[in-house]
Amino acid sequence: MIGRVAAVAVIGLASACAPGGEIGDRMMTSHPSADQHYYPSATDGEGQGNPWIVILPGGGGIEVFGDTEFYFDVARHWNSRGLDALVVHYQEAAPILGIESEGIPGPMEAKVVRDALASAEREGWLDLQCPGFVIGFSAGGSGVLSLVNDPVPNLVGAIGYYPLVLGQPEDFTAQVPMLVLQGEADDLTTPEALDSFLQTATPQENFIVHRYEGAEHGFDIPSLAKPVEYNGGVFLYEEEAAKAAGREANAFVAHLLADRGTPDCGGS
Repeated sequence: MIGRVAAVAVIGLASACAPGGEIGDRMMTSHPSADQHYYPSATDGEGQGNPWIVILPGGGGIEVFGDTEFYFDVARHWNSRGLDALVVHYQEAAPILGIESEGIPGPMEAKVVRDALASAEREGWLDLQCPGFVIGFSAGGSGVLSLVNDPVPNLVGAIGYYPLVLGQPEDFTAQVPMLVLQGEADDLTTPEALDSFLQTATPQENFIVHRYEGAEHGFDIPSLAKPVEYNGGVFLYEEEAAKAAGREANAFVAHLLADRGTPDCGGS
């Protein structure tokens, strides 16, 4: 089991290749700053008063086997649904901030998110007085869990796609609702590990779990049209599972926002 934890933890700490274009230009500076690895994406609407969502990539950072657009497509999706988004490339930001990962990556990711939100408030990227969400994929799900257990202000919900749950404390308490979207054929972040975590996590009613038969790791990533074997597991897109999970994520966020008035939130 220790070997398995270590192997999966490596997924959470692997460095991504430098993406190209505008993103790459941001990173090529003489004075590295963590802010260079925080990518805000606003809705088309003007002004403040929008709910917000933080996006935590998987272990490869903002690149998924050469695909540098997936997490930004996720941000654009939530923009289309009225949320301002912030992609947090925690693998690159953490060393700049002097934040080290010990064991599971979740606590490190959560610390980086707190720094990213401080930048978002300072730069006006997000209105943090509005309701907020965090969504994470694979190793990014470890950070989601850390934030569910110890939320930032105004966090109202969380989403984990095949989240890394190994290493969480036995007395884990979910302070906000969490939606979990799990492939049943995932042999990296396994359904068995999820079941073991859920047996002791409380309160049970704060976890909404949807499982997708035959779905592998990365089942929601369209660029994985052909199977990729990595670190002892298989990454593969599964269109029907991806669509079903997307519907659940949309409904989860909409439900939590339905009874929350958000006009102006913190104001200008």
